Amino acid sequence: MPASSRRLVFGSVLAGIGCLSLALGAADDPSPGVVAAWASGPLDVVVALSRPIDSEAAAKLVGRTIPYYDEGEGDEKPLGALKVAGARSEDDGRTLVLATDPHARPSRYVLPLEPIVPGRIAYNLGGVEAAWFEGAEPDVEPTWKGWLPGPDPAAFRDLAARGSAPHGRWAADLAKPGQLRLDALVKLPAGKLEAVIESSAPIVECLFGDGEPEGGIAEVDGGGRARFAIADASQPAFLSLTIRTGPDAPAPVVRLSVAADGAPARDLEPSRFLLPWASTTLASSHREPLTIPDLAGGDPAKGEEVFFSKEALCSQCHVVKGRGGEVGPDLTQTGRQGAEYLYRSIAAPSEVIVPDFVTHTVSLKDGRVAAGVVRAEGADAVRVIDTEAKSTTIRRDEIDDLRSGATSIMPVGLIPVLGEAKLRDLVAYLMSTPSP
Repeated sequence: MPASSRRLVFGSVLAGIGCLSLALGAADDPSPGVVAAWASGPLDVVVALSRPIDSEAAAKLVGRTIPYYDEGEGDEKPLGALKVAGARSEDDGRTLVLATDPHARPSRYVLPLEPIVPGRIAYNLGGVEAAWFEGAEPDVEPTWKGWLPGPDPAAFRDLAARGSAPHGRWAADLAKPGQLRLDALVKLPAGKLEAVIESSAPIVECLFGDGEPEGGIAEVDGGGRARFAIADASQPAFLSLTIRTGPDAPAPVVRLSVAADGAPARDLEPSRFLLPWASTTLASSHREPLTIPDLAGGDPAKGEEVFFSKEALCSQCHVVKGRGGEVGPDLTQTGRQGAEYLYRSIAAPSEVIVPDFVTHTVSLKDGRVAAGVVRAEGADAVRVIDTEAKSTTIRRDEIDDLRSGATSIMPVGLIPVLGEAKLRDLVAYLMSTPSP
């Protein structure tokens, strides 16, 4: 088989999203293949392998970066990159777990696995988060959390058959008494809709969009059905479905269909499902009307003084030509965008947020909350840098929830503080810094 045919085949394992499959080479090819790859949470990536790798090979991945792009398959410039801060192998080397910086947005992420795994292995934030609670009266905390490319638990068996060790364990637990909760954001078609959720196993609870099912949950042939009227879904609708598991229904089947204006119902394709923690509001949806003043005539030398002054505090968070802090983006080349872009970035910093510098809210299990730019700090901790450039280290096992925000960490109101003269000087300095 030619080497080119052993490269990545972009497409989902189940004609869905979130994981991509690798076309394996000849039988004597020692390279492991990827069964599936998915983000198991905002700070972690899991790769299920067809063949084992050792812990030494996994350790070589630490320090690499995961570039991410707009959805698609082009070779355009990446939007940003996540650092791999930790790597370990599980399931006798058949499962690779990477600790990373936060996944800020739904994108196409490309894993840096070569030469351990050949080809371009990609994943995104599509899919459904599954949580299983053991026993007839489940605890508050799930026994485990897993990933599915869509809402149907049949994918557990399919991925297990393809060689995913985690999905094999999860599929076996569905034959035990318990409850399976499926959470996702669902991108619905525009307009007025009727949505129907059907399960071959009894439905314990079902929430979709703004509320509970119309008329409650109906029992149908040992399973359940829930209907929802959706007036309009301009934003993805949150879905949470809990079904019973056990020996009477060891292989539950779930489907979600929608019908618009009396048209026949159709199942939603997997590409419409996003993991429940994925951010869909990275930037503001519109540009604020701004009056751009005359910014010509500034003095770059005086602007440099402004940039590094305690009054403006620009250098507390930003770097120019290697000088300054690294809380925000490097501004060395920003002047290429022009004076108007610089003004808008200062006056309305949340209009366009560089993805690598999205703010996050970190909720801890003890009730504390931290907010700021989050960076991976080894395999077991993260750093949170707040608006005053103060850094706090938090252990990953202390984090209860991590959510990205839609506003910039950069404070508003800097322009009135500087005044027109210093603003012109600052713009002149930033426009003078780009390298040839």
